[in-house]
Amino acid sequence: MNNTNSPNTLTDPLNWTTAIFMTVNAIFGIACNAIIVYNFATSPKERTSFNLICAARAIANVVILGLGFLSLFVPLTIFGENLFPPVHHAIVITIINSLYTGLQNCGFLIAINRFVAMFFAFFYSKYFTPTVTFILTAAMFAFRFYRMGDDIIDNINKQCFSTYSSVYLTWFPTRDPRCVNKYEDVFDLTTLLLVGLVLINIATFVKIYLFYKSTEMDSKEIKKRIRKNRILFSQTIIQDLAYAIDMTFTFKLSLIMIMFNEKLTFLKKSFFDSSSPNSSVGPQGNPNALFSPRAPAPVV
Repeated sequence: MNNTNSPNTLTDPLNWTTAIFMTVNAIFGIACNAIIVYNFATSPKERTSFNLICAARAIANVVILGLGFLSLFVPLTIFGENLFPPVHHAIVITIINSLYTGLQNCGFLIAINRFVAMFFAFFYSKYFTPTVTFILTAAMFAFRFYRMGDDIIDNINKQCFSTYSSVYLTWFPTRDPRCVNKYEDVFDLTTLLLVGLVLINIATFVKIYLFYKSTEMDSKEIKKRIRKNRILFSQTIIQDLAYAIDMTFTFKLSLIMIMFNEKLTFLKKSFFDSSSPNSSVGPQGNPNALFSPRAPAPVV
């Protein structure tokens, strides 16, 4: 990377604020996910098919937060993007994106798990045992590890390196066709997955709602449980939407976000340069310059 494009991040208040938020978020997330894994590992009653998938997601979250945020994004945000070579950026970003995709696949397994439990209880106890779920989850992550290794080798051979920018505080996918041709359908596949998840979850929560409405319980108790399930349903839909929103801004609205960050960079210069005239806020030229022709798209 070119040193002339590296801002003086050690004296940039925005970079320090961002690094603090990322650190707090990562530590809190690691602690919460570690508790999930600990409870699953130490309590036999918690070792159900559903909780097994949740534990697998928790392990992936710990790796993403530790490897991606604490060991890469936070140091680069504080010390600048030249702290590590581009190949290091690319390897770590490829790993965490592959695991992130695995999380979404786990979300689909969870949705199927709930759906079968509600509509086909007999088949659930027969086919959704912890052993079967472990095999499915292990196979899914084994495929992710295979794709991860294959893409890392391919990107190194082609010199397709994803890089994190300490100016824009994000990593960038490439716009070079030789690096992204095999990823051109990632947004469409994400949309299809989202639609499937939403439909499955709607059917599941409608079933739960009708069950509570049909039971002879105290009306206050029914309303309380229905309200709780509405909250859980909303939480589930928002969680399912998160990945699609991420892909939308990464692949469809990235230029808009860079233009917004250009305005933010201007504000940084206006507020902080007067007191620190030697500090640099990064390049003020074409925002597309950060889209390196050698940066790969996320692993799918």
